Amino acid sequence: MIVDRKCQEQGGRSDWIKDWVRNWSLWRHYVNYFPIRLIKTVELDPSKNYIFGSHPHGLLASGTFGALATEGAGASKLFPGFKINVHTLGLNFWFPINREWILGLGGVSASRESISYLLRKPGGMVSVIVVGGAAESMFSSESQVSLVLNKRKGFIKIALQHGAQLVPTFSFGEAHVYNIMNTQEGTWIRNLQEKFRNIVGFAPVLFLGRGMFQYNFGLIPHRKPVNVVVGEPIPVEKTSNPTVEEIEDLHKQYVTALVQLYDKYNPVYGDTNISLNIV
Repeated sequence: MIVDRKCQEQGGRSDWIKDWVRNWSLWRHYVNYFPIRLIKTVELDPSKNYIFGSHPHGLLASGTFGALATEGAGASKLFPGFKINVHTLGLNFWFPINREWILGLGGVSASRESISYLLRKPGGMVSVIVVGGAAESMFSSESQVSLVLNKRKGFIKIALQHGAQLVPTFSFGEAHVYNIMNTQEGTWIRNLQEKFRNIVGFAPVLFLGRGMFQYNFGLIPHRKPVNVVVGEPIPVEKTSNPTVEEIEDLHKQYVTALVQLYDKYNPVYGDTNISLNIV
């Protein structure tokens, strides 16, 4: 691990290892459990690089993991000619064995250095970033899906610096595969969660799933469909030193495109009784 400590910052494992691990039959069973589906809405140009913004995080980002971090949903068939890397917390690479299967799937660090390393390559690279991160997992409601996005602009700046096309994606059903206790802002529980998240990078949430042989309580996620819809790319011109105004403008374009994606496909793959809330 000491010798290999920069692997997650420099593209992860070699392609043959990624191809082997991503195609394990285990992932097809995982995807079929929910089930998880990957839906492509437009063709992408493999001569360009892309940042896929993934929403929402939910508890474990199960849809993004199954659809884009593995071949369980046929990602390479839907996006031929692309190399897909899902970015995750650097904390996940601190533990032996755990780091190996994440690296084997093409998982890399969510740091600026790691994202930039991939996007500097000539074309066909897809960096998948779960934009809301751990903070998003603390928002829970049966009537709405909340996205932490208004202050998340680092990925916008990186897209401009490398000329990477921005693609909003939405995992319909992700937010409800677990029952997450909604802790109100200002309460001592919420304050404790926030402090813990600021220290280690993820939030301890109170949740319930189902059991192995019963459906009332347990740690296993509920069997609810998760449909990961990949939207249209937003053209981005390479700007080595983007201004605040350029970042703000592209961020507004991204938010608008994401809302349009939700409004268009929520009646098809989601639930019209659930509204979108961006914070």
